[in-house]
Amino acid sequence: MERLAEYKALVDCAKKAADSAYAPYSKMPQGAAVLSVDGRMYKGSKMECAAYGGAVCAETAALTAAISEGVRKFKAIAIHPAEYPCGSTRQMLAEFGIDLDVVTENADGQLDVVNLKDLLPLHFGPDNLS
Repeated sequence: MERLAEYKALVDCAKKAADSAYAPYSKMPQGAAVLSVDGRMYKGSKMECAAYGGAVCAETAALTAAISEGVRKFKAIAIHPAEYPCGSTRQMLAEFGIDLDVVTENADGQLDVVNLKDLLPLHFGPDNLS
């Protein structure tokens, strides 16, 4: 039960981040928040750019915010609106632990929790290098 309350707070943080998104091209503001193993939350907002390759997804922004504070271990990431991370972002998240939970909220307010290893089963990262 404690995990669900923690994840609901994480989703709420992601929603607040979506309010700050810069998405003039897609008109799809997105926010994300990562939860460190010590309980701290870091949010990030989507930032689009006319040169699409220069855009930053919300998940990357949240992860970068945490990394810039020295955090390297995470429990979960929440994304709002409900959407799973792209392959590149999945790989970036796996860099810091494949057992990360990916949390979204459906239209009925129910949380959906999927483990990153289920979204990226054959990942490449520091935990499986020889």
